[in-house]
Amino acid sequence: MTPPHDADPDTGGVSVTDGEGAPVPDTTEYRVLVVDDEVAFARSVALWLDEEGFETIVATDGDEAVEQYGPHVDVVLLDRKMPGRTGEEALEAIREQEGNARVAMLTALEPDWDIVDAEFDLYLEKPVDREDVVEAVDRLLVRATYARELQALFAIGTKLGELRSQYPESELADDERFQRLEDEFDRVRAAAEPHVGDLDPDELAAYMQIVDESEYTDVDTT
Repeated sequence: MTPPHDADPDTGGVSVTDGEGAPVPDTTEYRVLVVDDEVAFARSVALWLDEEGFETIVATDGDEAVEQYGPHVDVVLLDRKMPGRTGEEALEAIREQEGNARVAMLTALEPDWDIVDAEFDLYLEKPVDREDVVEAVDRLLVRATYARELQALFAIGTKLGELRSQYPESELADDERFQRLEDEFDRVRAAAEPHVGDLDPDELAAYMQIVDESEYTDVDTT
């Protein structure tokens, strides 16, 4: 995957100046599409991001989200439950369009089996505050600079982690959908290994956590 639009060719649009070696995006270069049918909430999220220097676009339903999306969008914050076109349906339509945005589901719905086939990168459950939102956007922008294999690994790891938080291991061990995700995780992990050295300290810690969780589950359910 190529870096987000207008990214610096030498840094991928990311500045490594936070004092701890972790990349910090130059927020002035990025656009975030905020999608939520709760208009006041959507505007609040947009305001938080505007004040951090991001450019924001607000959509209040799935149809408008699809219309507003394009190559100019770098991150999408997407509600799941909306009247008309749902978040999952909007996401499917977005993925069919031109563009490389990273997507976080930002929703009051707890994760369920419907997330298995949805092509998102992070899952945030409401309520959220300004710090949660800004941190999620920053993380997605950093991940957008990684190799495709690492992006896929984090996305699958997010799904596995969310499902583990909702269902007992005994149920997961017998579910074909979960086993399919685990098999895909193992395949992608092998492909991602050569790129692990590209991770910043925080993302390396996140990588190790999802790998450890996967290995624990493999042992526990056999």
